[in-house]
Amino acid sequence: MSGVISKAIRVLDMLLPHGEEKELSVTEISKRLEMPVQSVHRILSSLREHGFVARNSQTRKYKLGLSLMKYGSLMRDSLLFRSVAQPYMQELSRATKETVYLASRENDEGVYVDAIDSPQFLKISEPIGLRLPLVIGASNRVILAFLPAKTQEELLRKVDWRNVPSLKPLTREYVLADLETIRKQGFATTTGEATEGTTGIAAPIFSYERQVIGSLNVAGPAIRFQRETMERNVVLAKKFAELISREMGY
Repeated sequence: MSGVISKAIRVLDMLLPHGEEKELSVTEISKRLEMPVQSVHRILSSLREHGFVARNSQTRKYKLGLSLMKYGSLMRDSLLFRSVAQPYMQELSRATKETVYLASRENDEGVYVDAIDSPQFLKISEPIGLRLPLVIGASNRVILAFLPAKTQEELLRKVDWRNVPSLKPLTREYVLADLETIRKQGFATTTGEATEGTTGIAAPIFSYERQVIGSLNVAGPAIRFQRETMERNVVLAKKFAELISREMGY
């Protein structure tokens, strides 16, 4: 299998454009890579089936397909997301003196992709790369709340509610009610679900396609998140999440 994958990568590399779009026939690719025509044809057929290459119906030559552009765009958007968010995260951390996280969705989980630590001695410090189900914690649940209804339902249907790795018991009914509240108010708050004694406030971040792509989260010891502080941090989290969304084209 690894040999087939290596050959497929060589074929894709051969079709990489240099300044202008490149199209090559099966025979041309076969000669340049010194691979049997039959092997090249099989590889191209599989790549074409999944959209990684496309065939010109007139010349019958092959070029790179839209699937590669899609994955390239996802990587570009991910890097752009962090780059755009970073200065706003720093401002939010300075304003709140709490830890600030940037989260994004990966399938049915939320992942911390960047963080600014609180300057205070007593603080919350979770590692970048930490992932939890989207039903757990403010940073994840606010993403879930703004996903399309069909996607949301599919994700919730997969949850094994008896084994959700939350420090507090969670039920489908509780999460559904909370998702509705989150959509109405535009932010999420949780205490002690992912980390004991921690309060998180999260606001959604949207892309130019008007899709939720992540969240901005302020987190700290629950003892510091009294009513007045909570209200102030909610306003700040929403403000900077909206600024990031604008820069992302929302």
